[in-house]
Amino acid sequence: MEFIKDPALGSYFIQIDDLNYSAFQKIIPDSGIPYDSLVGHFSTLGRALERIAEHKVRQQSYDTIREYIEELNKIKNELKNIVQ
Repeated sequence: MEFIKDPALGSYFIQIDDLNYSAFQKIIPDSGIPYDSLVGHFSTLGRALERIAEHKVRQQSYDTIREYIEELNKIKNELKNIVQ
C-alpha cells in the first residue's frame, strides 16, 4: 500500500490501494502512544480530501452556522489549492 502524507494535511494522511483511498488521522493521546483513527474509505482522492476537510471542521465548536460554513470552505479551498 502507498500513502500520501502531505504536510498540508496536518495530522491526516491518505492510504492508497487498488480499490480506494482511505483517510486517517494520527492521534496522540495523553498516554503518548500514537494511533491512526480511520476517517473513512472513498472511491476518489477528491472525496477523501473533502471528507478530511469536513472532519477537521468538526473538531471544534462554533458560535454560528456562518462561522462553521466559512471555516469549512476555508479548509476545502486550502486542500483544493494543493491539487491544482
